[in-house]
Amino acid sequence: MPSRRAGHRAGTGRVGFSRAPQHSRQTIGPLRPRQLSSDHCRFGQRERETRRWAREVRRQSHVRRLGRERSQSLRFLTLGDHHSVPFDATQVLIVGAGPTGLIAANILGLAGVRAIVIERNTSTSEIPKGIYIDDEFFRTLDMVGLGDEVSRHCVSAAGVTYFSRFGFCVTRVKGFVTQNGYGNRSAIWQPELEGIMVRGAARLTSVTVRFGQTLLDLDDQGSVVVAGILGDKGVRQEIRADYVLGCDGGQSTVRKLLGIRMVGQSYQQPWVVVDLLNDIDPSPFSKYFVDPRRPTDSIPAPFHGRRFEFMLLPGEDPEVMLKDRSLRRLFAPFREFDSLKICRRAVYTFHALFVRTMRKGRVFLLGDAAHLMPPFGASGMNSGHRDASNLCWKLVAVFQGVASRATLETYETERLDHTQATINISVLLGRIVNTRSVVLAFFRDLLFWFLSRVPPTRGYITEMRYIPRVLLRKGLVVSDRSRPTPTWVGRMIPQPEVLASSGSTALLDNHLGHGFGLLAVDCPALDFTVALRHNFWKVLGVKGIHVVSARTDRPLRDAWVTPVDARFRELVRQHRGEVLLIRPDRYVAAAVGPHELGSLAEEFERLLRS
Repeated sequence: MPSRRAGHRAGTGRVGFSRAPQHSRQTIGPLRPRQLSSDHCRFGQRERETRRWAREVRRQSHVRRLGRERSQSLRFLTLGDHHSVPFDATQVLIVGAGPTGLIAANILGLAGVRAIVIERNTSTSEIPKGIYIDDEFFRTLDMVGLGDEVSRHCVSAAGVTYFSRFGFCVTRVKGFVTQNGYGNRSAIWQPELEGIMVRGAARLTSVTVRFGQTLLDLDDQGSVVVAGILGDKGVRQEIRADYVLGCDGGQSTVRKLLGIRMVGQSYQQPWVVVDLLNDIDPSPFSKYFVDPRRPTDSIPAPFHGRRFEFMLLPGEDPEVMLKDRSLRRLFAPFREFDSLKICRRAVYTFHALFVRTMRKGRVFLLGDAAHLMPPFGASGMNSGHRDASNLCWKLVAVFQGVASRATLETYETERLDHTQATINISVLLGRIVNTRSVVLAFFRDLLFWFLSRVPPTRGYITEMRYIPRVLLRKGLVVSDRSRPTPTWVGRMIPQPEVLASSGSTALLDNHLGHGFGLLAVDCPALDFTVALRHNFWKVLGVKGIHVVSARTDRPLRDAWVTPVDARFRELVRQHRGEVLLIRPDRYVAAAVGPHELGSLAEEFERLLRS
């Protein structure tokens, strides 16, 4: 992880963590909570409770710990110029300052790409919509230097317990550290996550974040996109961008301007969602009470909080069910209502919608602008992150002249199938967990109780293998389909803790850096100083590292690392004696023998430049 004090070089841009000049900020008064779009919440939240929650969380999270630094951060979350980037021209215009847009801004900014983020609201959200980020999202946060800060404000490695209508445990999934080196799921407070990522963008001199800016229109002129923006003073402005990323949520203006429709279905099954502060249950487990009479979820949140979700039954009026007398009845099996510290109440309906095309010309759709998912797989924010991670390194390659514009077509190729698979499993999980049939619920409980205790299927349940992982079969990968054995090509490379030749221990990404990498797995005869002489490896800025899984007497001239945990065991077994090409998004692009590195360079160059 890069130091938070010293600047470092990543890609073509020099990146530092210094704050923007004070004169470039304009305070516009107190932060106001962002209103939920109708794609997320049909009925408005109680504004007074929301503000009380925001005040309480800020008190617990930052005001006490960071003091004056926090007040400076709050001033940053307002309108105004934060850097000297011209407002009328940029390389990438990002529409939407939610989690997807902000992680994209941080990735691009670390590579020195000029990016402007515009957000129609006057601040980051003060309403926690998404609540879980997965290990892949956390891995990227760590790569952009924000992992430590986020980890101080989350419930890491959250587990899941399912209870039957009779109160016994059907199955229990303990929180665990995945092959990526992070918790399987971490509960976060979305406003805090967004604030951290905005402050992360403030480090980067090539990134500007502007609130109170509304997108009016887009004109893709072939070589550039001209965006019409309504500024905070009601004056129309224009931004000329090489590319536009639509990260503006379920009611995406970008998607509507492109004329792209979402397909799928929306569920008319409403849920009451209630967020609590200082709850009596401190356990890091989500608890699903799969009672067919009324399925109910209890989800851990940071700052000793907890979220309850109650399915509404046919005939129940959502507005009435938000009132105290109704909530008292809903909470009766779980809590003494009068002792609760309610900070938000809302009614949600869920959607399983997606676009069939994620780009049009120089404009791309990411996150909720491209797909809306039921929450049962906890994949909404995480799919948005995967979109950003997949697309942004390709944009960097195009700007650096390493790849052609045609490379960007692989964004849709690599993301559409996995997005649809994730939506499908989320819908299926919802149907299984939330069935209203007493008979089906009985057999479901019996089946999952059995599967979670039988060795052949236990790992599938307890390690959450039913959540689809990305496997790239098309796109920017060089796969050998004649290979008789399993391969990691097309999959995200595991991240073990490694002992380096310098004697230090760290996670693998700390040695790979932010760009391309070549990992030689038990190839002691390979000399990277010779192997990397091919011009295209130099153009890519590839970093070569030896992975030594066992003691070797052969001296190594290059940097080497040795895994100190079991996360690399399967990969070493499958690829011993081979060299893996690692993309900046940490997916394995190819696996070849050491003598094939020259031909791999030529083939991958054709892929990127064709």
